Amino acid sequence: MTRFALHWALTGVILSLLGCAPAVTGWRHFHGDLRGQGFLNVKSGYAVSPSWRSEPLKITGSSPVLGRDAAGAEVIYVGTTDATLVAVDAATGAARWKRSLGSPGVASSIVSSPTVADDGGILVVSTADLGGGRLQSWLHKVDRQGHHRWSQLFPNGGFTTGAPRAFTFAGQSLVLVRMLGGNPGALRSEVLVMRDAGEWGELAGRQALAECRGSGLLYSGLLRTWSLLAAFPLEPGVGPVDLILDPTPALNTDRSNPLIVAADNLCRIAVLEWDGAKLSVLWEAAHSGQIHSSPAVLSPNLVVLGRRDGTLLAYDGPTGVKMWQYDAGEPIYSTPSGSATGIIFAASAGHLHAVQAGSGESALPSGTGQRLAISGSTLSSPAVTAECVYLPMREMLTVSHDFKVRSYNSAFSGNGLSSPAVGSDGSIYVVALDGAIWKYQGPK
Repeated sequence: MTRFALHWALTGVILSLLGCAPAVTGWRHFHGDLRGQGFLNVKSGYAVSPSWRSEPLKITGSSPVLGRDAAGAEVIYVGTTDATLVAVDAATGAARWKRSLGSPGVASSIVSSPTVADDGGILVVSTADLGGGRLQSWLHKVDRQGHHRWSQLFPNGGFTTGAPRAFTFAGQSLVLVRMLGGNPGALRSEVLVMRDAGEWGELAGRQALAECRGSGLLYSGLLRTWSLLAAFPLEPGVGPVDLILDPTPALNTDRSNPLIVAADNLCRIAVLEWDGAKLSVLWEAAHSGQIHSSPAVLSPNLVVLGRRDGTLLAYDGPTGVKMWQYDAGEPIYSTPSGSATGIIFAASAGHLHAVQAGSGESALPSGTGQRLAISGSTLSSPAVTAECVYLPMREMLTVSHDFKVRSYNSAFSGNGLSSPAVGSDGSIYVVALDGAIWKYQGPK
């Protein structure tokens, strides 16, 4: 047994004895927490019949996140293709407020997930089409009452379809984003740390990754993705695998200096460190012609991400040592998810896979299939609870961790882009093809 496998085995034993996972912080960010683990240690039920459906909203790529109002009640936040941030009451499904964040005179959209800061405010990226093949993104902050606080332009014509991450370090409220900039023939990937000063935002640090030459073809793909995401509804016949999304960075704050994992779809992945004043690159790994999923940081420092060639890769975060790789046999575009017992769930183009985090080997008992066939391709990332895995596709799939118990809600039809969110009571929130949010009630 390897040292990493032994760590995960001991972690599972300890968690089973204690009957709990590490502290639950809520589904405040894309794919759950800052690490992007896609996991919340709550009991939940099978997504068979929704308890409510919201009004149809113009949602394509944005995944819902959860915050709380001043009274402590859960609220859902999501962005729309007409650049509106919407707050939905988690108890009733009614819209509480809508805040337009569009840019005057240009077509703007919100196609990525918001993030909820420690003060309850919501940060979200909007992007505008300036014409001539140029995109421009802004970072906005809105308080939990729906009041606009500030907007900050990305520097040097930068843009992204990825989500931001709000975090606190050394007493400062900060926001992590990864953007693309430069010219189409030599796109540059940069990591930005923005400071939330309350009534305004400002750039606190930035670090460029190495340039990627010959990126003109990819740029054309990014523009096509943008035009499809920014239109509602999605064009008939367009599948998730036709789109090239910007991976959202992952963040590990359980160390003296936060560890940042940034993947791009240009030529590399990188791990950086933030010391409160500047960003430093710890290591980079180059790749050629590979599209990556958003990364996840699993305990203790395992960086996991999927790739277009069907490889699920695991690195040691601080050092960049490759721990293992798993061959899914088909592209993995959605973010992998972890569990309290060291199982990684990853959705490929046609299957859901269960992999041991310690070794990259099958996580299921002998005689049980290591992968489960799913209906249609998806970029939606699986959401994991203490008992179940949820994946929206052409239908809503719920499956037990061992894949033995399954349910399919064929009344639901997803767009293959937006990922589920898990409430503190085990409720599941997911976006349907018509833009409506569906709630599947957690256990009573």
